[in-house]
Formats: sequence, C-alpha cells, structure tokens
Amino acid sequence: CGNQISDAAEFATIGDTTITMGVANLFAKYQQAVYDSYYMAYFGEDMWNNDLYGSGKTMAEDVKESVVESLQDMYTLKAHMSDYEISLSEEEEAAIAAAADEFVAANSKEAIRQIGAENRENLLEMLRLQTIQKKMHDRIIQDADTTVTDEEAAQRTFSYVTVAPDHTHDEEGEDAEHPEEELQELKAKADAIAAAVTDAGLTASTASYGSAADEGSSFDASVLEAADALKEGEVSQTIEVDGTYYVLRLDSEHDEEATENKKQELISQKQEDHYNDILDGWKEAE
Repeated sequence: CGNQISDAAEFATIGDTTITMGVANLFAKYQQAVYDSYYMAYFGEDMWNNDLYGSGKTMAEDVKESVVESLQDMYTLKAHMSDYEISLSEEEEAAIAAAADEFVAANSKEAIRQIGAENRENLLEMLRLQTIQKKMHDRIIQDADTTVTDEEAAQRTFSYVTVAPDHTHDEEGEDAEHPEEELQELKAKADAIAAAVTDAGLTASTASYGSAADEGSSFDASVLEAADALKEGEVSQTIEVDGTYYVLRLDSEHDEEATENKKQELISQKQEDHYNDILDGWKEAE
C-alpha cells in the first residue's frame, strides 16, 4: 500500500528486550525467499494463498506464525545466555560481520531491498541470534539425561515383499472395491512368493523395529506381530492388510547396526526434549 516499515518501530517485547520491526521484517522476508526458491516450482506462484499444510490457514499465515515463534525462541535464548555462561567472542563477532558482508556482496541491490536487508544492523542481529541459538542449543543438551537401555534400543530386522491390487477407481473417481476372485488370485501369488522367499531368498525391502507395540510405525500392527512370531531365518504366512498381502522373513532377532542407530536416535530425541523443556519453561515464565 506504499507504507514504509520503520526499522526502529516496536514489533514485540520480551522482558526488557524490544524486537524491532526491521529485524522481524528481515526474518519474514528471508523465510519467504527460502520458501520461494524451494517450493514455488512444486506448488506454483499462488502457494502463499493456499492451505498447503491442512491447518485451515494459508501458507503465508503459517509462515508468519512460524517467524514469530522463532523470534520468541531466539530472543528468549539470548536473554538466558548468562545462565550457561554463553557469550559471543570477538572472533565470532568478526565471523558474523564477514558473513553479513558476503551475503550483501552475493546478492543484487534489488534482492537486498526486497528481503529487507538494506540496514546492515538488522542483518547482523539476525546472524547473531542464529549463532546464539546454536550455541545455547549445544550447551543445553549437554545436561540431558541420555540414558538408553538395551531393551529400549533393541531392534529386530525383517525382509518383506508385498503384493497389492492395481489401483482402480470407480466412475466418481473413488477407490473401487476389488472382486473377491481378484483378491484370491493376489493371495495365491503372495503364497507363491512365500515359497520363493524360502527357496531362493527373494526379498524386496527390509525394515527394523523394536516390538509389535512400536508407536509411529509405518506398518500395521498385524505385520509386526507376525514378525515377532518368527525366529531368525523363518518366513511368515501371508498377511493381509487392507487388500495388500505381505510375506516376511526375519533376518535378525537382534540387529546390532539397527540397534545402535536406534540408540543414537533415542539419545537425540532425549536431548531435543530436554532443550524444548528448558526453552518452554522460560517462555512460560515471561
């Protein structure tokens, strides 16, 4: 509408800290540029007006909320730097200044204007906040309880093949029911594959899991229950899940590599949970 954003105007306050419109605008415009470069080719120029995440909001609204939350997180972390004796060294400040200069040199004046980075101090502040966030994150997670028991991490690995009906639609475009005789043919094919797996080691994919009670698994519980019932090297009977037939072979009752990977995944999750708990506690106290 022709209105100019005042860099020094107040966008929000966190404790005694004022977030300026200049910094907030730079964060928002920078995020917009990132989304444009990565997603516009897939979703088209009107993506900002569409509800791409199914949240009931446009992508523009979602990203604005994300920017506000990110700013709150970063300024909250900045306010608590002394809690962990975190500071920016002269070398880090020099690196931040050099990064700002490189960013400006790598972009046209028009691009700098569009992104709101004409004021170098706003760009420096954004880079400082990002640096502080990483330093605080890396320090906070050091205090996390990263104990992971062997039972928590233990992974079994199976190979599997699937036989599924061709995807068909009725006249209205909805998924069509498959005739019973077609499903019987598919089951017979799956049974034949089961024999082939036994005789020739035929496999298509592998998966690892902890137990049939695993939450968030991409497999139906009946598939994991069938895997649980197998001993190493055994092949399952045909398992039907919503018209798709599975045949499994248990490759390992204790997959050491998959178990170590799972252990590291659980450790990382515990670290992130601790970090988020600390940060959320600070934000709730503001």
